[in-house]
Amino acid sequence: MSNEVIRLPLWKNALEEMRKEGITHGKTYDAAWLEERLKCSREDMRFGLAVSEIRRELEKDGFYLSGRGQKGNQFVILPPESNADVMLGYQRAAIDCLKRGVILGTNTRLDSLKDTDRRRHEALLERIATKAVLMQRSQQCARILGETSPKLLEP
Repeated sequence: MSNEVIRLPLWKNALEEMRKEGITHGKTYDAAWLEERLKCSREDMRFGLAVSEIRRELEKDGFYLSGRGQKGNQFVILPPESNADVMLGYQRAAIDCLKRGVILGTNTRLDSLKDTDRRRHEALLERIATKAVLMQRSQQCARILGETSPKLLEP
């Protein structure tokens, strides 16, 4: 019998161990290492959920854990210059979610709502639509500026 203390949930225990070993950009973690600590196979849904939780916590420290391109055998702490690409992906996902909210809100039959629910619905739809448009424009402007001379970005 082992006297090792395991923190629950298991992903927190794995994260704690990662932090003890030292997390650095470029460091790799074998999927087998994670399977052992998470006590499940990489094909198990629990594995993916646990890795997702670890990834969220590492983001708070400025690190991104990626499994892409590793055929599911390794996870890598991406270099800091890759974080901007990850952030851009998050922005695209946020815009997509806002657009889906606008579609749902626009296609909801207002006559099926009580007056108070209808007013709330319309106010929320207006806020979401405005955010979606502003984020879309911001993304387009950033893309345009990124394609032009860096001199335009200087103060």
